[in-house]
Amino acid sequence: MNGGREPVTLGAVMIVKNEELSLPGILSDIQGVVDEICIVDTGSTDRTVALAEAHGAHVHHFPWCDDFSAARNRSIEHAGSDYLIWLDADDRIDDTDRTALSALKKRLRKERDRAYTLRVLGCSSDTPDTLFHQTRIVPNRPGVRFEGRVHEQILPSLRRLGIRVEQTGITIRHTGYHDEQARITKARRNLDILRSEISDGMETANAHFFMAMACITLKEYEECLEHIHRARALRNDEDWLHFSFTVSAECLLRLGRPADAQAEIKSGLGLFPSSALLTFSLGRSYMEAGMYGEAATAFRKASTLPAIEDSYPSPPTLGPLALVLCGNALEKAGKTAEAIETYRLALASGADPKAAHQALGMALLKRGDVQASLGHLREAKALSARVDAPLWVSLARIHEYMRDEPSAHDLYTEVLRDDPSHGEALVGLLATSIGMNDVDSFFHALERLMTRTSTAFPDHEIESLEECAELCLAVGLRLREMGENNLAMRMAESAVRLDPSCASAFLLQADVYRDRGETARMAACLEEALKHGADRREVLERLQP
Repeated sequence: MNGGREPVTLGAVMIVKNEELSLPGILSDIQGVVDEICIVDTGSTDRTVALAEAHGAHVHHFPWCDDFSAARNRSIEHAGSDYLIWLDADDRIDDTDRTALSALKKRLRKERDRAYTLRVLGCSSDTPDTLFHQTRIVPNRPGVRFEGRVHEQILPSLRRLGIRVEQTGITIRHTGYHDEQARITKARRNLDILRSEISDGMETANAHFFMAMACITLKEYEECLEHIHRARALRNDEDWLHFSFTVSAECLLRLGRPADAQAEIKSGLGLFPSSALLTFSLGRSYMEAGMYGEAATAFRKASTLPAIEDSYPSPPTLGPLALVLCGNALEKAGKTAEAIETYRLALASGADPKAAHQALGMALLKRGDVQASLGHLREAKALSARVDAPLWVSLARIHEYMRDEPSAHDLYTEVLRDDPSHGEALVGLLATSIGMNDVDSFFHALERLMTRTSTAFPDHEIESLEECAELCLAVGLRLREMGENNLAMRMAESAVRLDPSCASAFLLQADVYRDRGETARMAACLEEALKHGADRREVLERLQP
């Protein structure tokens, strides 16, 4: 409380460049909460400056010099409030957190001896969400400055000044980059700046750690490991130390070295024995090594450990996510019933509902519980922001099983709008087109499959179902050669639907069953092939051990 004294002021400081699409959102979010908005523009060529001024911001210009700290410190120099909240154009604050921020503002101390972290929820349309704490509200007093040309840090200056940092429950959504190429471009820029910083004689543990983070984005895993080891050699008391073990383990996994990844994580667990994040990473390393029982144990343990929110990103619901992955591991270990119960527990504990419903639905389908599976997969579909091909295809297969070919046909069509060469969707579209007598869709799917498999097109017009069956068979044979046996089987089945006397289609089915080791089914297909005129020698050859 301020005890009747003059109110403590809170200003927002930002650096921007060409943010006309993102900037109005955050400026609207903080309107009425902050007492001033101070923006440093580093060279916008769009309407950023005009939009900022229209929202009442004071805009200053700063020539870009490959130094984020220099730009942020310039924004601090222009601000006059007692406390400052630093923001990015792609940050967002919802109504609940706006109210919480207003309440915090009333509690700010006139002594300017506190700083505050906010929870930052990283949201991107093509990557999983992450959550971390970041010092975003700082007292505006001499010596409070950002350091580092990239991944600028304000915490070191706060520590030198003895300013205490307190956590808050206020959340900012950081919407960030939404495509891989943008992230790669950013990582290359950061790596270049950091290399320049080191070449100028400013080698620090932080610089090497942030170079490692850029390298993992660029898929330069060996170099990432080198920078992590160098960072740890320079300092082993930084707040990134805990997180660094997950980064190095991820590199080792991507390099195909799961045993080394396990050793790395166990080394981290020696320092942080109660880390849910490291235990979770250990489960992932076991999964990569095919050690499914050990993976399930690690994931189950991770789900029971308290999640610690710190300065580096982790899944926002790590415990429930660990339960979903525990279920995955149990399935791979052949323990489907136990996996189903684990998925149900994950769903009840607040896991990503789409992921939990989908995993549970797929496990129930594997067990043959079609109706229960359908319900969960429909829930997962309803929660999907975009087409999820495996989910859509699974639902389509259930609709086919229930003889609802129009619904299956629609689902396959949706997948193909998103990915025109999707094999399962093309094969499914062809199969449902036969049942619906949809000639146009049938030939559309068949032509795409022939192109996909490099199957020769006929030099004459197709005039009979028997010819259609032969083309389906030709595609099926090519799919088997390509190792896509499940699709080959479906094409053989479609050939039989078109021409029940197609002996070669029964032979293809027999071959696929033999590949799977399903002897009884192979024999049944060979019997059908003989019945429809297959060469006896071809049949006998398939019966040889």
